[in-house]
Amino acid sequence: MSTGPRQAGFWATMKAVLWSFAGIRRRRDYSQDAESLNPLAVVVAGVLGGLVFVLVLVAVVNWIVPG
Repeated sequence: MSTGPRQAGFWATMKAVLWSFAGIRRRRDYSQDAESLNPLAVVVAGVLGGLVFVLVLVAVVNWIVPG
């Protein structure tokens, strides 16, 4: 007896955000995400994913270009 769509967990939210970063998402998956993802969790996951992306880029540049 469900009162609404089931909320996605942390890893499901991160997966959806990472697929969105890549720009690859099936319409069916997008529809499921729209029903189950918490907008606040998506924003937090997006900021976290963006921060990790920038830190990885900085680390790669520092590794390639000696200080």
